Amino acid sequence: MQPFSTKVYFLRHGELEQQNVLAGRSDFELSKKGVQQLEDAVVGLCDITTVTSSPLKRCKLFAQQLANTRQLPLNIDSTIAEYDFGDWDGQSFEALWQQACSPTIGDFWQNPWQITPPNGEPMSVFYNRVETWWQQLLATITTQNPGAHLVITHAGVIKQILAFVCQLPRESLISQNVFSIPYAGLICVDVFIDEQGEAWPKIVF
Repeated sequence: MQPFSTKVYFLRHGELEQQNVLAGRSDFELSKKGVQQLEDAVVGLCDITTVTSSPLKRCKLFAQQLANTRQLPLNIDSTIAEYDFGDWDGQSFEALWQQACSPTIGDFWQNPWQITPPNGEPMSVFYNRVETWWQQLLATITTQNPGAHLVITHAGVIKQILAFVCQLPRESLISQNVFSIPYAGLICVDVFIDEQGEAWPKIVF
């Protein structure tokens, strides 16, 4: 096949109405500031051909508006919803750190591969679903849609994908600690597809 390059833009949602909470799967909406942050972030993105979004409101509502305004196809994909923190979802960080229970949120942050939040998602399940989505996207780029993609999702998902691109070890604690992604943070991954159809992604600064 003829080799080519394209881009995948990852955009974290903007500021939430609720402050200082562990949002997870809680379906919070954006503050007015959060909406403006996203609008500012996409001003220079003139090459995107497809928008993909998490189904949570803090991503989906803006994605729907953007896709409608620019007349772009929109894909809402539950595979790139945020990590499920179970019983901890939606609670304030202050309350979580004060809880005298087992396991604690401190235990989880220290060893997320061995500790799962109560009624939450095992880290291995989160890793596998994000990895599966990423590989499917690369396959779609290779065979169906070589245009630039915009993906509106969450910090945890973006961090995990960056770990894949950087080829960090599967159970490395680094993946969730070494990357800091602000509200409406925009990250560009350049994807080169070679003659054999193999994808070679790299982060563009």
